[in-house]
Amino acid sequence: MRAGPIPLPGSSPSTAQPLICPGRPPGGARLEPAIGAGGVPQAQSQFPFPEELPPLGGEERWHRLQQLRRDPAACRSWLAPLEAAEQPPEQDLLEALVAGLDSGGARSFLTLRGGSDQELVLRALERELRLPTPALAAVWLEPLLAQAPPAGIAAGRWLELLGRFRDPRCAARLRGYLEQAAEPAPALLPLLGLQRDPRDAQLLQRLALQPGPGALRRSALEGLALGLVAWPLPALQTTLMTLAADLDPVLAAQAVDLLARLPGAQPRLRRLARRPLEAGVAARLQRRLRPSPLVLVVHGRTGGLVPVELQQLAAELAERRGAPVLLQPLTAPGPEPDAAFRSAVLRSGGLSLVPLLLLPGGHVRNDLPGLVRQWRQRTAACGVAPGERPLLWHAPFLGAWPDWQQLLARLLAEARAGGRGALWLHHPLEGPLARRYLDHLQAVLQAPGVAAPYSAPPGSFLPPGAASSACLPLTLAANRLTESLQAWGAEFPSLLQLEPVRQFLIEALEMVP
Repeated sequence: MRAGPIPLPGSSPSTAQPLICPGRPPGGARLEPAIGAGGVPQAQSQFPFPEELPPLGGEERWHRLQQLRRDPAACRSWLAPLEAAEQPPEQDLLEALVAGLDSGGARSFLTLRGGSDQELVLRALERELRLPTPALAAVWLEPLLAQAPPAGIAAGRWLELLGRFRDPRCAARLRGYLEQAAEPAPALLPLLGLQRDPRDAQLLQRLALQPGPGALRRSALEGLALGLVAWPLPALQTTLMTLAADLDPVLAAQAVDLLARLPGAQPRLRRLARRPLEAGVAARLQRRLRPSPLVLVVHGRTGGLVPVELQQLAAELAERRGAPVLLQPLTAPGPEPDAAFRSAVLRSGGLSLVPLLLLPGGHVRNDLPGLVRQWRQRTAACGVAPGERPLLWHAPFLGAWPDWQQLLARLLAEARAGGRGALWLHHPLEGPLARRYLDHLQAVLQAPGVAAPYSAPPGSFLPPGAASSACLPLTLAANRLTESLQAWGAEFPSLLQLEPVRQFLIEALEMVP
């Protein structure tokens, strides 16, 4: 049975015209394949000619254009009516042609009429070549390089189109334009970075650092980000360290993020953490820092014994930080770092040392500086190169922390609120520095402090009625003082046995860099 003509939308069967396809002429006669170069038959399209494209906005038109994108032969058939102005240059049609043409068709497409139609052509190119695939690059790069910017189209806009392709010729054109431009176009700087040519690092770094419009500086930094792996590392590190302290917080935060992506970044991030930074930038920096291994300097007991409260504290901290925690007692040589500890130092770029000592006695004044030097040498020995040696960060002794002093003051205030007396015990100290510290602490705690020699019985130094008072011995873990107090019959616990104290230390030490 012979098929009749297919009616067009809105027509009756008697007036409908048959579909006219490039591969089949009117009347049903078969069209022999065209012979291309070398005697190879060319593919024949089954896509209709322009007059049969459905109206704008319809679903059928969308489906037809999707077919057109996959049919280079059909795409070529649309160029003649477009060149002859027989078909209006509608935006969606032009975009479909950009996606579907071969390289020969691409050259013809670029010669379509000028004027307002040329703007439509350029917009179609900009949209479809936003992120050119290798297949699109194979079609469009050479025709675009061979074509001068169309009349009425700014050179910067044409270069923005070219810069989306990674090619040395595109990089050279971008570089030449930007070096000569009095006011470089911000949109071109990320594209220059995308080319990843090491010769462009200096230009991008200079534009990011020098005073100027914020949009230009941020675009230069985006260019550095897109080509990050290509730039010479020492100069890039210096640039990003400088930008991280910039007055523009957006620029500074982006610089911190890029610095964190570089090899061996953690030591530099730790140096940066010592500088005054805008609050948002400082918070961004903290999120980029990897927790370092932690060394807690503790008093310890005879023979280097470490009380169980401190061992439990170290174990919980190691789990929460995701990094090793070592205990360095003052009464024994420090533990020798193992391979896992050294590896963690290298990964994080540093080591943190915190003295959990409560008073500025001889240990803080005399022993602690030697321990810091010892651990700095151990940390440096973990480095792979002189410029990449991990850093040692060390905190003041715990008793000097204002937040720690305020915590003790709250505990004693709560006791006084319950109608009890309050006092605190400390190891006897000598010298003007110790005297000033004890006077300061007594003012903060608003309670009397009592010197408590470890070798003396409690009755010899405790005031009358002390057994019924709230009393804080300034000792983190069980020692001779707490044991003698318990033997005397008073329940004066060590500080780590108090949940608020333990929780404070966990939270504070977890946040150490």
